[in-house]
Amino acid sequence: MTTPSQGPFIDVATAVTQAASLNDAARRAARALATALSTAIAILSHGDDGWRFEADGAPPHGRTRAHTADVPMPLSPPSSGTTPGWTGVLVGRVSDRDWMLMLPGDMDAWSEAAGLEQFVTDLRDNLERVAIREESAYARRLQRRLYGLTRRLTSTHTNGRVSDLVLRAMCAQTRARVGALAKWMPAENALAITGTVGYPVASVEHLRLRPGQGILGEVFVTRRPMFVTRQTTEGTRRLRYATDSFMVLPVLVGSRCAAVIALTDRADGRPFDARDFESARLIAAQAAAGFLRERINEDMSELARIATVDPLTGLFNRRYSEDRLTAELQRALRQERPLALMMIDIDDFKRINDTLGHLEGDRALRDVADLLRTSVRIFDVCARFGGEEFVIIMPGASADVATQVAERIRVKVEQAMVSMGSSLTISVGIGTLGTAGSAQDLLASADRALMAAKSSGKNAVWLEDSSGSPRRMA
Repeated sequence: MTTPSQGPFIDVATAVTQAASLNDAARRAARALATALSTAIAILSHGDDGWRFEADGAPPHGRTRAHTADVPMPLSPPSSGTTPGWTGVLVGRVSDRDWMLMLPGDMDAWSEAAGLEQFVTDLRDNLERVAIREESAYARRLQRRLYGLTRRLTSTHTNGRVSDLVLRAMCAQTRARVGALAKWMPAENALAITGTVGYPVASVEHLRLRPGQGILGEVFVTRRPMFVTRQTTEGTRRLRYATDSFMVLPVLVGSRCAAVIALTDRADGRPFDARDFESARLIAAQAAAGFLRERINEDMSELARIATVDPLTGLFNRRYSEDRLTAELQRALRQERPLALMMIDIDDFKRINDTLGHLEGDRALRDVADLLRTSVRIFDVCARFGGEEFVIIMPGASADVATQVAERIRVKVEQAMVSMGSSLTISVGIGTLGTAGSAQDLLASADRALMAAKSSGKNAVWLEDSSGSPRRMA
């Protein structure tokens, strides 16, 4: 083994300063130093997670490389000294880790190496510069990612995409290859996986996790993150994953946990570090605003649905139908298109309530509502007007079209009820735009036709014509 001159050490220092990251700097240093010394070397580091193999290098002629298994791991904290066959030279503390250079041979063989002491000092300084540069670049990436995520989460087009946006931002920042986001579903009293990275969401979207169930359920209940950095050892690795290091973080909206995010398998195969954990926590805190906004939008949609839908039948309610009728009438007048309105009444409904009870009456209302819903066009508006009365607004429908649809509905209801062992029938009154100049006029026209149908014996379809005279159509 030859003693190096100062020149090769300077070349090694130069190679280190050109590195883009601390890991890259360790690899560059190991390769350059192995070439300069014409011998195999290794670089180790020690932190809270124990010893870590950082890099190795071998001389150009390809003699034995120094792998992790070849390098005896000191059992005590790093310090300059000798281990059998190797000399450990303490480089110093860089990025919360103690770094050590491992050289083959005993201490005596290296004690007089010209330039080695200065090189070790320079190596520590250069590694520190690279670490500062890498930390600054990491912080800039995190800042840009948080800014981009905030803009996307506040967009009006992101509702329903929050899980995917948050999870992908977190995986990108921490370099996690595998991730999952489980969102709390209050209606199901369970967590549902709504976003994944590294495997298809379709394979797990059917799963439901109860509070306290598994790691995700535990973090949901405790509201405390779980951060595991331990290195994988032979026989202990989780079968589905490449490493044993993982993070599970709650997304808190006030005191409520809106979601739980799990990350594992960092791209470089190393465990997640404190920087990854803090970045993930920052993104999770930012994600809370997105989930809060999503929940508010969902609540507003539910309130809007409650305000417009009849709770018993699931059809639109009277208030919505009257507002919609006014809008459709104005549109029909502007576009000079026809408009028809059906008013439908269940015949002898009071008899059902009086003889069979209100539960059977409610069932009859739901059955008729289902038949009406499936018997009209997709753009027709079907609503419960009150009690046992229904209305159907038919934009673009002429009197002939409305009459044909009404008769089809009448027959369909009669036949369906007979098949269910009931004699329930309906009466239908139709008003058209030609008989009305306002929404109230159109409602009154259809109501007069309905009254005529009821007076004539029921189970019939009547239409009020342009002269204002109701006549039987079927």
